Amino acid sequence: MRALIALAALLLLAGPGAAWAQCANALSPPEQIDPGNALELYQAGMAAMRGDRMDEADHLLRSSFARLSDAPAEAAATLEPMVIARLVEVAVQRKQLVLGMYRMKVLRERLATRPAHPGWIDQIMKMADLATLEQQNKVAGTDEAGACRSFGVAVRSAARISFDTGSAAIDDTARASVAQIAKNLLNNGASRVIVRGHTDARGSDEYNDALSLRRANAVIALLTAAEPALAAKLVAEGAGKREPLYPGDDEDSYRLNRRVEFAPAKAP
Repeated sequence: MRALIALAALLLLAGPGAAWAQCANALSPPEQIDPGNALELYQAGMAAMRGDRMDEADHLLRSSFARLSDAPAEAAATLEPMVIARLVEVAVQRKQLVLGMYRMKVLRERLATRPAHPGWIDQIMKMADLATLEQQNKVAGTDEAGACRSFGVAVRSAARISFDTGSAAIDDTARASVAQIAKNLLNNGASRVIVRGHTDARGSDEYNDALSLRRANAVIALLTAAEPALAAKLVAEGAGKREPLYPGDDEDSYRLNRRVEFAPAKAP
């Protein structure tokens, strides 16, 4: 864990931009780590949150994260996503939305390797996802996860383009983000980029496979209209409903699962 923190600090100094630096710094320890073990500091952070002392909570929770390396492996594995989830929540409560977005990216990667986790973590993730829609679109299509690799975050970014149920039409809010996303994709250095569409859980596999591909192609059409040089780089794929970000049948889950993601194509 200390090695990860040290690497994050190096990336913060050498990172290619402010957003990447925030990614590297998302879980950095405070200058003065509070005394106590990881669990005690987590519990103290929770008490500060309940008292609406968010600055104090952030300090205590970052101290808890820094102390995880001293905990037994099994206890650390259980506590780590809980600590990061609360740090996501604190960042959003403090209106530090870019920081919350990057903490959320780290948390999502952690949860990908640990499917069993408390349900309240999904609720925090959905809250943060909805709160950071604008920030996510600003970095969609970039290699913005580069500095986050110190935490194991993959190079994959989602464009929060909203689709109505059963539709591949792109709303006006999302259209306003397309020019920036197109520029990001043009400058990210990948020779080929997968544009992968997704749906929510309703409907048959056959229906959703076709719908998700239409969504990917609709996004590609707008991107290439904004930056014609992208035409040879973009490859549409449809994932249907097989890769949801969130379980459940509530409207927020449905909305967030209807999305488009960008990732560099693997070399043949």
